[in-house]
Amino acid sequence: MKNVLLVGAGNLGRRHLQSLKNSRYPIRIFVVEPFDEARSLAKTAFDQTASSQPEKAVSFHRALDDIDQKIDIVIDATPATGRLDVFKRALGLGAKDLVLEKVAFNSINDIDQAVALIEQNAACAWVNCPRRLNPFYIQLRRVLEKETIDRFEIVGENFGMACNSIHFIDLFSFLAGRHAYDVTLDEVQSIASSKRSNYIEFFGTATGAFESGPEFKIDCRETQNGVSFDIRIVTPLNEYRIDEINGCVKIIDRNGKYEIRDFRQPYQSELTGPLVDAIIETRQCGLTAFAESMALHRPFINAAYELYASKYEENDMKMVPIT
Repeated sequence: MKNVLLVGAGNLGRRHLQSLKNSRYPIRIFVVEPFDEARSLAKTAFDQTASSQPEKAVSFHRALDDIDQKIDIVIDATPATGRLDVFKRALGLGAKDLVLEKVAFNSINDIDQAVALIEQNAACAWVNCPRRLNPFYIQLRRVLEKETIDRFEIVGENFGMACNSIHFIDLFSFLAGRHAYDVTLDEVQSIASSKRSNYIEFFGTATGAFESGPEFKIDCRETQNGVSFDIRIVTPLNEYRIDEINGCVKIIDRNGKYEIRDFRQPYQSELTGPLVDAIIETRQCGLTAFAESMALHRPFINAAYELYASKYEENDMKMVPIT
């Protein structure tokens, strides 16, 4: 029986826990969450989740110090700041497979240390950019393999540019099949406090390009409206306008004819159980492999830190407070 450690049982961690109940295997789940209310909500959500799969042994703990069992798989749903410590301690518990929330790390120094630790411990890790698990994007990737992508664009309001750009860059990489890129944040117009205490958000425009193309733009405006964004993919043959919030894609050909198709983004509460099953069975999964994700993190985290340092202050860890 595999031992699965879930660190962090806030809103997202709770969804991971619900989905773990639907793993096909009789796993033991250790949940570490320091806040009493979050632990209570997570337990209630787990108890109320229906499942026809084998029973799970689940226990709830306030701190990692309470865990005295060897751990096989870790799901880290904590903020990026402080994650390296969780990472080290999870490896110290024997974990060989780790799933990290994005932003995985918010400093280049932490990225360097984490890469070295993975190699030293012969471990595997992935970063949870779940669009790669969506059947719609998997199929779109197959379609785009037959076309040349000219550019990607994300344009919207209040969608969390600092914390979510990694998600979009990961999607661009997945669809284009490229990993090396450059990015500039010169057109970011403001840095604001995030809804999360002690973190920041960007508003403005990020531009970049993958080696040999395509180019991309991420544009986020601060308004009094809610969250909105559209994904636009342009090729010589078609333009794909993706509206994830309303679950539809408009495909416009070069003659102006179009069709609209529906799709949906699976909830995290649907994804984690099958993800863990794949790791148990093959030590592989559809998420972004660690080395690839760190290659995608580096340019953005470096640019974000330089922007932050120019507006606020430098720090020895070269850490930008995004999560």
